[in-house]
Amino acid sequence: MTNLAHGPFRGRFEIKLDPKGRLSMPPAYRQILPGQAPTLVVTNARYQSRSCLHVYTLAEWERLERKIAKMSSLKPEVQAFSRFYLSGGQPVEVDAQNRILVPQSLRRFAGLESAAVLVGLGEKFEIWSQANWTSVYEQLTENFEDTMTAVAALEDLEENS
Repeated sequence: MTNLAHGPFRGRFEIKLDPKGRLSMPPAYRQILPGQAPTLVVTNARYQSRSCLHVYTLAEWERLERKIAKMSSLKPEVQAFSRFYLSGGQPVEVDAQNRILVPQSLRRFAGLESAAVLVGLGEKFEIWSQANWTSVYEQLTENFEDTMTAVAALEDLEENS
């Protein structure tokens, strides 16, 4: 469930990063962001052996941190998640031109150069290099009927429980 004041992040947007590593937020995402010069948190992520970045509003990131803090820090999975995902989180401010500067270490991790794709996922959005997104999207497209069947089965389970 999303706590975003102005709605979830939706849609896919092909964008360019400038030579300094800044990207312009699409108008659809600007409406979601709270106040002036909002803070976002960018962290490293992986999907299908491909690197990307996840971006949260500060409020959503803090909610995630609180959720993880309630879990046992003695569990290896919680430690691994914290070391990889939470420790990668870097706050960035949206500037007056509605741009964010993606930290160099995270750009390098995700293979971001000039062409990127933003993918809205509700409480967060992803930043993909064009090459990684194309590869992932082709695989998602090939497997979509199987995915749709699996999601329908999950929905049936929820309705019957």
